[in-house]
Amino acid sequence: MKIGISGHTGFIGTSLKEFFTAQGHEIIGIGREDFKKGTGHLAALISGTDILINLAGAPIIKRWTKSYSKQLWDSRILTTRALTEAIAESPERPKGFFSASGVNIYNDSRIQTEKENQLSDDFLGILCQRWEEEALKARIHCRTYVLRFGVVLGKDGGALPKMSLPFNLFVGGKISTGKQMISWIHINDFVRAIDMLIHTLPDQNVFNFTSPKPVSNAEFSSVLAKTLGRPNLIPVPAFALKLLFGEGAVVLLEGVNVLPENLLTEGFVFRFPEIEATLEDLLK
Repeated sequence: MKIGISGHTGFIGTSLKEFFTAQGHEIIGIGREDFKKGTGHLAALISGTDILINLAGAPIIKRWTKSYSKQLWDSRILTTRALTEAIAESPERPKGFFSASGVNIYNDSRIQTEKENQLSDDFLGILCQRWEEEALKARIHCRTYVLRFGVVLGKDGGALPKMSLPFNLFVGGKISTGKQMISWIHINDFVRAIDMLIHTLPDQNVFNFTSPKPVSNAEFSSVLAKTLGRPNLIPVPAFALKLLFGEGAVVLLEGVNVLPENLLTEGFVFRFPEIEATLEDLLK
């Protein structure tokens, strides 16, 4: 199978490349330079791929200046638009297009699933909604899927090394009240779930990529400290995060309680549904 991946050099993209390469699949990496060369170049690049996976997007956890907010928007909306246009122009279109989104599309009012939910009207919520709208334009050309990522936990990148650092320095603790929910997924389950979907190409087209057992920030901090053998004593105040990240602090101070109903319906079995076993596997 030939698989195209945009954002292939990031933490998730690298994990997918390693997983699919080990299975004997051919990987076509799509980088920033390819997007700069225009839709015609992209169309030729993805022609003949069986599956196209779109992971492009600037990191969310950063200080949101006006210019960086624009970068967050453009790196998702414009790249996804370019890929959907390239699919339309491609001489031999992929059978399936899988495009990233985020659980930040939901608000924090209730437990959220793909079928029973309330969408957020803040910056990230609107960004995710527009991001998905761009991806779903490809539906007239090939099967198209939206993957709403939670916090992807892995030892070699992503959020976990950053979350572990204060604890390793003996200054770790919950963030603010600790009541905000963390909807997370082990990188092993993440790549296995995508592997299942690219082979089955199911009828459902929106999937929450989260563990079936989300936890509060306070619980996560407690388990993380215990796993690392470090104290869990020093809460991080909200004002400190707001000084550091500005409006971007919302990512850390607010959370959503998301369940992967559609993955479970498709028969996916999580190897790491519990946060204790996940952190033990990744950090020990």
